[in-house]
Amino acid sequence: MEFDRLGVFTYSPEEGTPAAVMEDQVPEEVKEARKEELMGIQQEISLKKGRGRVGETLLCMVEGAIPREGAYVARTYADAPDVDGYLFINTGEQLMSGDFVRARVTGALEYDLIGELVQ
Repeated sequence: MEFDRLGVFTYSPEEGTPAAVMEDQVPEEVKEARKEELMGIQQEISLKKGRGRVGETLLCMVEGAIPREGAYVARTYADAPDVDGYLFINTGEQLMSGDFVRARVTGALEYDLIGELVQ
């Protein structure tokens, strides 16, 4: 089973819950190691899935510019702020935050996509 998107966090005891007072709590180091292992696996899956999207044209909303790179940061309808990845659009055109544009995916990073503006 492969998840398109996955977030992992370590367990922390919540005051007043039965789990908080159970014996044999998992040590923090073990929790962190498990989290890192899962995220490492997911990073590979995410990269593979991103590469599989190369060639797709996506409608996205521009969030802002990266002036020194001639690129813009955008999100598709499926990308939640502060959680999911970005679509970096390389273009010489002037775009504004809030603009909706179409971008063709040309590459992928672990959690982000790279694209070019489609006219």
